[in-house]
Amino acid sequence: MRVANYDSIASKYDRRYDLYEYARVKDTLTTFLGPPSLARDVASFGEAGWCPSILEVGCGTGHWLSVLRSATALAERPLLAGVEPSSEMLARARATVPSALLIRATAEALPWRDATFDRVYCINALHHFRDRVQFFAEARRILKPGGGLLSIGKDPHVERDTWWVYEYFPETLGIDRDRFARVRTLRGELAAAGFTWAESFECDHIEAMRPAGEALTTGIVDRAYTSQLTVLSDEEFGAGVARIRAANDAAGHELQLVTDFWLYATVGWLV
Repeated sequence: MRVANYDSIASKYDRRYDLYEYARVKDTLTTFLGPPSLARDVASFGEAGWCPSILEVGCGTGHWLSVLRSATALAERPLLAGVEPSSEMLARARATVPSALLIRATAEALPWRDATFDRVYCINALHHFRDRVQFFAEARRILKPGGGLLSIGKDPHVERDTWWVYEYFPETLGIDRDRFARVRTLRGELAAAGFTWAESFECDHIEAMRPAGEALTTGIVDRAYTSQLTVLSDEEFGAGVARIRAANDAAGHELQLVTDFWLYATVGWLV
């Protein structure tokens, strides 16, 4: 499996959050973090007195932890935590969410005692873990009874996505099919890890069109834009850029780069 070097792209990583809103990802996350018996909206954290202990695995630059801090009072509580193996990403997370407990560690060896957290989540991170099954076992271990694990990511196996990255950098589709599991596979692995039940559902639909010329000059066609491009060799990346330039020339410099793909949530619960 090709592994992205996040130390090398940490300074540009958050660009994606300027390009896409990820509003339904946020909704899915806050719903998952809320108490099961109450209306799961952001306000329910404070109104219901629900004070969950929360861990983000693969927290990156701290974007989603910052979203939680901004939306709720959780940042003032001691167990809003994150783990991240990249030192550069973790340094940025510590600047973004200084009140969170952030530790450099891997998903396969979480540095907490059994039954520590109410909720564990990872967003666009699971495909980077070296041993997904071991991570599920670790998440099961550190979750309290009644706890839950949420993962959000792509499923390139369903073949419903249209994405300029796959079109002009064709190696990336094969790479993603190796890195990402089918959502039904994830549910089976959660069951094998000891989760009582699991579900999957469509979480967000990311749509955009951008002129190729603009994308080439503003840093969208960039190795740091997405891990699919980060893991390519210099030759593979250069060939893809050349394809975009050639297609743009052939289209009279009116080529549009299309983004149209789905993100899926998979949730495992304990009794």
